[in-house]
Amino acid sequence: MRHIEFFKEARNVSILLSADGAALWQNKMGVFPIYFQILNLPPELRTKYANMQVYGIIEGQHPANSQLLYGKLVDELVVLWDEGFVCWDSYTDEHVRLKVMLFAILMDYKGAVEAAQIMDVGAYAACLVCKIWGTWSTLMHKMVYLFSKQNPPGMLVARR
Repeated sequence: MRHIEFFKEARNVSILLSADGAALWQNKMGVFPIYFQILNLPPELRTKYANMQVYGIIEGQHPANSQLLYGKLVDELVVLWDEGFVCWDSYTDEHVRLKVMLFAILMDYKGAVEAAQIMDVGAYAACLVCKIWGTWSTLMHKMVYLFSKQNPPGMLVARR
């Protein structure tokens, strides 16, 4: 029941992790900023740039070293969850140990592809959730995925 104990201390910090892939200079270079929003702040304040915390920026279309940054991030979040950090509470005039919880993760498709190190759009297995494989369409010159709202995944026949 560690989660219940976390929320008993009102000063503990809940954060939202965001990563958003963006192409720069006509798709020749991509960047993936990784930043936090502090969920303890009211919604109108947490989305202001002054209140967001940038963790890092990964550059390149498919950077090989992105997992180093994500690995370091996980290590630091584990320490902030288990041990917390000491800060000064001016209201009580004392040092307090607070903990941090990664409450949610918000990513666009490119950011999630980068974080999970899965294939990108255009690959045979490009979906984060389903196990549907794509088929190369010689007519359209691209990968197509035989899934629609009319044909849910359980009703499809795998093609080879």
